[in-house]
Amino acid sequence: MASDNVISIDNGAGTPRRRLSDATLRRLESASRAIVSKTLQRLVQDLFENLDDDLYELAGKSGSDTLQTRYFDAMRDLRLLRSDIEKGFMAPVMEDFDNFWRFVPTENPIKDLEEHDGDLSLVDDEELEENLAVAGLVSKAENRFHRSLHALSIRVGHVLGKGEISNEDLPFGPSAVAGHFRRALAKWEGDIPVKLFVYKIFDRHVMGYVGGMYDELNDVFVAADVLPTIARRIKRNPVAPSVLSSRGEAAHAGESAADEAKATGDDVLDSAKLADILGSLLHRRRATDPQTAARLLQLPAVASQQVVDALQNLQQETLDTTPVDVAEARAGQQQLLAKLATSLQMGEGKAQRRRYEEFDQNMIDVISMLFDFIFDNSGLPDAMKALLARLQIPMLRVSLTDKTFLSNREHPARRLLNSLAHAVVGWVDDGDRSAESLYGQVESVVTQVLTRYDGDMSLFDGLNDAFNSYIEREARGADVAEQRLAQVTRGQEQLRLARQEVHKALYTRMSAMEAVPEIVKQILDGPWRDVLLLAYLREGGESEAWENAVKVVDRLLWSVSPSTAKSQRPALIKAIPDLLKSLRSGMANISYDQYKAASLFNALQVCHIACLRGQPVGPLETVPEDVVEEVQQAPEMTQDTCTELVSALVVGQWMEWQSDNDEVVRGKLSWKSDVTDTYLFVSRRGVKVAEMKKHEVAELFRNRHACLLEDVDKPLMDRALKSMVSALKNTTAGPSPEPAPA
Repeated sequence: MASDNVISIDNGAGTPRRRLSDATLRRLESASRAIVSKTLQRLVQDLFENLDDDLYELAGKSGSDTLQTRYFDAMRDLRLLRSDIEKGFMAPVMEDFDNFWRFVPTENPIKDLEEHDGDLSLVDDEELEENLAVAGLVSKAENRFHRSLHALSIRVGHVLGKGEISNEDLPFGPSAVAGHFRRALAKWEGDIPVKLFVYKIFDRHVMGYVGGMYDELNDVFVAADVLPTIARRIKRNPVAPSVLSSRGEAAHAGESAADEAKATGDDVLDSAKLADILGSLLHRRRATDPQTAARLLQLPAVASQQVVDALQNLQQETLDTTPVDVAEARAGQQQLLAKLATSLQMGEGKAQRRRYEEFDQNMIDVISMLFDFIFDNSGLPDAMKALLARLQIPMLRVSLTDKTFLSNREHPARRLLNSLAHAVVGWVDDGDRSAESLYGQVESVVTQVLTRYDGDMSLFDGLNDAFNSYIEREARGADVAEQRLAQVTRGQEQLRLARQEVHKALYTRMSAMEAVPEIVKQILDGPWRDVLLLAYLREGGESEAWENAVKVVDRLLWSVSPSTAKSQRPALIKAIPDLLKSLRSGMANISYDQYKAASLFNALQVCHIACLRGQPVGPLETVPEDVVEEVQQAPEMTQDTCTELVSALVVGQWMEWQSDNDEVVRGKLSWKSDVTDTYLFVSRRGVKVAEMKKHEVAELFRNRHACLLEDVDKPLMDRALKSMVSALKNTTAGPSPEPAPA
C-alpha cells in the first residue's frame, strides 16, 4: 500500500491519480521547504540592502529639513531593527509552512483586512492606507504570477488530498508573504508615509520576484511526476469588486486579458477596495432604522433602465439652465433628486410607493457625495464648481450603466472629470469667458457631454484628449515663462548676494584704517568694486579669482598706510610695481575706460611718492561707522507651526491668500531661496503674482489670511472616494460605550 504505483480515484474528479508514498511526500516537503526558506531569506536580505539607498535618495529629493530628518530617522531605526524584522518575518512563514504539511490549521495574517472591510468604523485612516497598500501588492503579485500559482495550488492540493488550494491558504502565497511582513514591520513605529514607501520597496525587491520561487516549486513537483501536465484552464483572479452590493461583497465577472493586465497596478485595486467599502458603509447607514428599512424592502423596485431613461430626459432639460454660482448649483443638486423621484412616480415619506434597487441607490448616494465634495473643495474656484456641477446627471448615468466607474481608476469618465478639476486649480476669474479661455474650454466640454452623451464611453476619451491637448499647449508656454522668471529672480538674488559680499570685503578693510586717501577710496569704491563683483559672480566666494582680488585691496591699503611708509620703505618700493600691474589687469578685465584708469594711476603714483617721502598723502576720507549694507537682513522670525509649515513648502505647492486690497490671490510656489528666504509665486500662466520673504508668508498663515490648496496633484475622484469613506465611517460609527462606574 505504500508503494508509488498504487492507483486511487480522485473524489469528484473522475480521473485516476497516483497516491505518493510517505517517503516521496517527505522529499517533496523537504525540497519545497528549502526553496521557500532560501528564496525568501535572500529576497528580504536584498530588500534591506537596498532600503538604505532608496531612503537616502528620497531624503535627498525632499524639500525640507523636516522630511529629510524623517527619512534619516527611518534609515537608522530600520537598520537597528533589521535583524528583528527578518526573524519576525521568516520564523512565522516557516512555522506556517510546517503546520500546513502536518494539517495543522493556520491563520492567514492578511485576512483581518477583509474583516475590517465589514466594519471600517474601527479602522483609522492610517490603518486603512496600510491595508490598501498591502492588499494592492498582494493583488498585483497574484495577477502577475497567477498561472504558476494556479498550477502550484493544484499540485500541492493533489499530493495532500485536499483538491485545489486557494492562494490565501498557501503558506508561501503572496497573501501569506505580505501578511507576515506586515506583522514583522509592526515592530517599527514609523510614520505612515514612510511606511508606505517601505511597502513599495518590499513590493519591488520581494513580491516582484516570488514568481521565480513558484516556478522552482512547480519544477520540484513535476520532477516527482506530480501532474506533470496541467490543462490550461486558468482560474482568473478577480480584477476588482464590480458592484456595490448590499453585503459589500464583490461580484466577479470574467475579464478580458487586457483588463486583467491593467488590474495588476495598485491604483485600480485601491479604487476597487474603496468602492467596495463604500457599498458596505452606505448599506449600514441606511440600516440605522430597521423598521423603515424593512418597510422599504417590501416596495417594488424601479428597474435600472427606467432610472437611466428618466435621467436622460432630465439631462436634456438642464441644457437651458446654467447655475450662476455655487449656491444655485447646490440647490439644483437637491432639485435633481426630487425631479428624478417625481418622474419615476416613487412618492415620498409614508406615501412612498416604489424604491430604487440597492445598487442604484448606492450610486445615487455616491454621486451626490462626489458633487458635495466638489462644492466643498477649497482648491476649486466657485465659478468652475458651478460649471462642473452640470455634469452630475451624466456621471450618474455613467455609474448606473457601467459598474466599473468606481473600481477602475482609468475609466474614461473619471479621467475627464479628473482632468477638468486639475486644470482649474490655479484659475482666477478675470472675467474672460471667450472660447479660447480656460473657462470657455471647460464650458465647451461640459456642454458637449450634456448634448452628445448617449451611453458611448468613447465620447469621454475624445473630449479628454482634446482638452488635455489645450492644457498642454498652455502649460508649455507657462513653463517657459516660469523658467525665465525663476532664472531672472535667481540672477537678481545672486547679484544682491554678490554686492553684499563685495560691500563687506571693502567696508571691513577700509573701516580698519583711521582715514583712507581719497584716490584709494575712488579706486576701491569705483572700478575695483566691479572687479570684485565680477569675480564673485563668475567663480564664487571660495574661488582663487575672488581671493586674489581681495588681496589686491589689502595690498593697496597697506601701501598707503603711514606705518608702512616709515618701517617698510624698501618692501613698499618693491611691491608697488606688482600692485599696479594687478590693478591694471583687473580693470582691463572689466573693460574700464583707459583714460579714466590712467588718471587714477597718476593720482595714485603721487600718493605713493608722498608716502615714501613721509609727506602727507593728499586729501583723506574717513569711512563712516554707520554704513548701511546693500542687502537688508530679514527680521528675526517667530518660530512656530506657521514658520515650520512655510519651511516645508515645496516647489509646485499651490497657495491661496488675501492681498492687502482684500483680493483673493492664487499662486504656485515656483522657486525659493535657502539663502535669502525669498519665495516666488506664479500664476497658472507662469506670470509672477508675488515675491515674498519667508517671514511674510508665515505671517499670512499666522493671521489666517492664507491656506494651502492640498493634494491638487492627486486625482479628484481618488480624493473624493477617500473623503466619502471617512465621512461615512464617522456617520455610521456606533455610540461610544459608557464609562464603567468607579
